[in-house]
Amino acid sequence: MIRVTVVILLLIVLCASASFAGGSAIAGKWSCVSNDERGTEVAFTLAVKDDGGKLAGSLTILQSGDEIELIEPALTGSTFTFKIRINAEEVVDLTAHIDGAKIQGSFKGKASGTGTFKGTRQD
Repeated sequence: MIRVTVVILLLIVLCASASFAGGSAIAGKWSCVSNDERGTEVAFTLAVKDDGGKLAGSLTILQSGDEIELIEPALTGSTFTFKIRINAEEVVDLTAHIDGAKIQGSFKGKASGTGTFKGTRQD
């Protein structure tokens, strides 16, 4: 009887933990760094919110403090895609793969060129 009670309590705790974790694999803050084809390195924070399946967020450049809203953020399996508007003429497409607390991806823009980025979850 005690063994059954312990098993039931463990199941209740596990189910409660899963429901409180909530959100998606991408939700949270990520500390990232990008490298473009010219060798330019840019550190940024990626912040993503998941409000019942609707993703939103921003990217903050650490050096300047500039905050850029994410455009069309989407998560399909472990692939996260979004766009950012750099200026009036330039929109950059980003695609990343999430692996637990790590993220790795690439970007492409008309004037920005191509590059890669990687990061780790902050929270």
